[in-house]
Amino acid sequence: MTIKDTFLSPDYYPSFSCKGPDCRHTCCNGLTINMSQQEYFKLVGLSCSDELRQGLDLAIKPLSNPDPYKYAELCHDFFGNCRMLMDNGFCRLQYECGEDVMTYACRYFPRSPRLNISPRVACSCGCEKTIEMLMDSKENISTTSGEYSFDLAGEEVKSESVTKDELEKIQNYLFEILQNKDIDIDKKIADIRAFLESQDSQDYQNYATVENDTDQHFSDHENVANSFFKSINICTFVKIAEFVKDQYYTMADYCDAFLQVAESDDPLDTLKANRDKLYSTFPELDTWICKMFINDIFYTQFPFSEKDMTLSQAGQLLECEVRFLQMLLYSNVDNISSRDDFVDLCMYYFRMADFTPFSHNALVLMNKND
Repeated sequence: MTIKDTFLSPDYYPSFSCKGPDCRHTCCNGLTINMSQQEYFKLVGLSCSDELRQGLDLAIKPLSNPDPYKYAELCHDFFGNCRMLMDNGFCRLQYECGEDVMTYACRYFPRSPRLNISPRVACSCGCEKTIEMLMDSKENISTTSGEYSFDLAGEEVKSESVTKDELEKIQNYLFEILQNKDIDIDKKIADIRAFLESQDSQDYQNYATVENDTDQHFSDHENVANSFFKSINICTFVKIAEFVKDQYYTMADYCDAFLQVAESDDPLDTLKANRDKLYSTFPELDTWICKMFINDIFYTQFPFSEKDMTLSQAGQLLECEVRFLQMLLYSNVDNISSRDDFVDLCMYYFRMADFTPFSHNALVLMNKND
């Protein structure tokens, strides 16, 4: 069905364009591509060359518990690549049969139109071009509205628990904190977690009273934010890194580097030295991290991205995701000699965070007592 509406988006969205064959890590690389029942039968009965038919027959697999909107998937080959990917970086399906036969996921990624709360669209940080655009911009991220049309498998069910105003009020407050140049990233994360925790004990529709008295409300959390290296629990992140290494092959080498640091005589001292080295190469590191998480908050509709997650848990999760990314970056400093290296690590990180059960599993591991 065709959806045409006025969508709210980050300011970069209208100028986003795919890098095509210049992309180092195409959408097909490491991502599961789901399709609707309608798309499945279109591809099964598609008139095409013998070479493409063989690839489709090997790639298309119905899911074990299908529904009309998530019916089958395109399976990767042994190397983790989509079987439709040509050597020149183009999609064989699109090249031979045109864009109209492509799945919704392939046609629009990294764009993600959402309609369950209000019409919104953004690009995932699981795309290197998205991260590059965020890094290139010298201004704070803002939002804009535009009319867009999408051919979707179906329209999302409207949320009965969250309104447009509730989502925007909380997100705008989080964006204000993350883009505040007067406080460091550690203070920002502590303030966001404290704010979200406070909303579980009151109606978050009335959170404006907190916004008007920020300094007083968060004064108890200033000591928490004084130092990244005093607030993290290495053992917790070791559990997360070991899990990620086993589950997500694109993150395995990055996690190995962190686990080696964690096993050193003084892991926090090693992380601090590596952090200083990385900052000397990328002085805007904290700004880039904040921009990526602002975009991810908008993209995933955080803190309402998980149906059964409380706002306190959302704050805990965001802190975990930011800290884990920081530690992976610091641990891999010897492998991050260029901007492309930095983008690659972050891109794979957000592919894991946005498109796998990582968030749920990270929360479980964080609260697991050995």
